[in-house]
Amino acid sequence: MNILKYGLFYLLETILRFLPLPQKTGLIKIGYPDRNSPVLLTGNYHLTVLKVKRALKGQNAFLLVANSHGINVWCAAAGGHFTNHGVISALKISNIQSLVDHRAVILPQLAACGIEAKVIDQRTGWKVKWGPVNIEDFPDYLKNGQKKTINMSVVRFPLRDRLEMAIAWAFWMSVVFSLVLLIIKSEAVVPAIIIVWLLAFFVFSTFPVYLPLLRPKEQEKQWEKRRIGRRIFLFSFLFLVLAGLGAYSLLTSHFTVNFLLFWGILSFVTVLLLGGDLAGSTPFLISEFREEKDFQVEVDGKKCRGDGICGIVCPLDCFTLDKQKRLAILERPEKCICCGACVVQCQFDALSYADKKGRRVSPDFVRKHKVGLSGKRKPRSTYATKKKGENIIENL
Repeated sequence: MNILKYGLFYLLETILRFLPLPQKTGLIKIGYPDRNSPVLLTGNYHLTVLKVKRALKGQNAFLLVANSHGINVWCAAAGGHFTNHGVISALKISNIQSLVDHRAVILPQLAACGIEAKVIDQRTGWKVKWGPVNIEDFPDYLKNGQKKTINMSVVRFPLRDRLEMAIAWAFWMSVVFSLVLLIIKSEAVVPAIIIVWLLAFFVFSTFPVYLPLLRPKEQEKQWEKRRIGRRIFLFSFLFLVLAGLGAYSLLTSHFTVNFLLFWGILSFVTVLLLGGDLAGSTPFLISEFREEKDFQVEVDGKKCRGDGICGIVCPLDCFTLDKQKRLAILERPEKCICCGACVVQCQFDALSYADKKGRRVSPDFVRKHKVGLSGKRKPRSTYATKKKGENIIENL
């Protein structure tokens, strides 16, 4: 695919980011693969497939596209749309086993919250390797003998990705605002669109500046501190917007009550929409709409065998491994977004969700219902077990 065509797809699908955009499933040959070439697998979100093919240009590999219902890998795996069944079907239907002499398939690390490596191995004989978090790291990963560095395992949110989110938010907000304003005040459509796009780009481009406010390091009353930090952010941002609006009205002689009231309300709604669940639009923060805010990942030292899989699949480098004690340690809990990857992949069931009241969410329940706690998931679930009991109380 030439640069112009790729650029058009990239722009269009960035604008439509919140919609499922499926790619045909099946086997794609990258370059001239032979029987020793690596086998990679991803979901069938069209833009993801385009990015992977572009990143692998010059490589020789097999790329399997499995059904993720046209949703990006992380959201699809966490939401129960990219499943063990999808991976198993892709491996069997493609007949890839007849094309290679090995039985190792490389999956994107962000699929670890929903795809169970143990199940794939048991049902197909294929060993799952967790590739890099970021697509652009795949060439170096393959060149490095399919070994990841720490930088390949940690999710990033660079300016490019933040601008993609800004474009996606701004486009849909512009559509909604335009439809409303065409009815009540058509002359305000263009200025409103300009305000929406400026605010969206400002919010996401400056995200690293105010991230510490939204992610306090102290664990005590962390949710309360996050809530306070979020409110400080929203009100500070709104104050800046209204101050700028007031300055503009004075400089342009539009200083009237109706002018300030109309544009003040529009700016207020824009800020609330952008900041209402800003956390859920980033890879570093737990969604404000998460149903169970008191649960955190807990390591059972009696069950842990120190195989390190939790650190391998964690996208935010929350774990360290004590090799002498053969024990995983959740050393940076403030970074944990409860995506569930570590819980799903630990074959010793040493990780689970727990709260200070003694309630616990079992690993089997997490695997069964795909209840990553980073945000609301489907099927929606409430869950808890007694501290010493085994019965799971679930309301699906």
